Amino acid sequence: MHAQRLLPRQTGVEITAGVPVIQNEKLIQPETFTVGVSFNRYLKAENYTFLSALYERQNLPYGKSNVPLTDALLLAGYMHPLLSDGGKNAFVYAGVSALAGYEELNRGESVLPDGAELLDRSRIVGGGGLHLTVELFLSDHLLFVVGSRGLFLFGSDVYPFRPTISAGFRINL
Repeated sequence: MHAQRLLPRQTGVEITAGVPVIQNEKLIQPETFTVGVSFNRYLKAENYTFLSALYERQNLPYGKSNVPLTDALLLAGYMHPLLSDGGKNAFVYAGVSALAGYEELNRGESVLPDGAELLDRSRIVGGGGLHLTVELFLSDHLLFVVGSRGLFLFGSDVYPFRPTISAGFRINL
């Protein structure tokens, strides 16, 4: 019996780390990562809402050097269960989110190391996201979460679609 799981109005805190999936690049690269913290609140029927703060760092190749790209984003979204096992120990969720944040390119500097002028610029971005997670209960209050998300950043000068994969833990209070 799992009386403390997935109760309406139950809240949780989730911490994740992951990597951006960049086309034609290795999955694991130095100084390329994403970290996040999320606050969740369960609704009825095992679904939940979330509010997340994400920080993402990438290095964009430019000649023999890299141009750093960082994003600080705030997401608000909804997750709905697609599948679960009979004992309610494992779930697959899909969801959507809205986002807003700030994107900084080359630490805000418009001149590249070779003297070329960078035409793209740092700016406020907005958009939305699609999410897919697998959530495994390790105990009544502790979950292991593996997920993927695709974020659509409107206003970005670089990569308007940002897929990432991540893993982390959630504590349901």
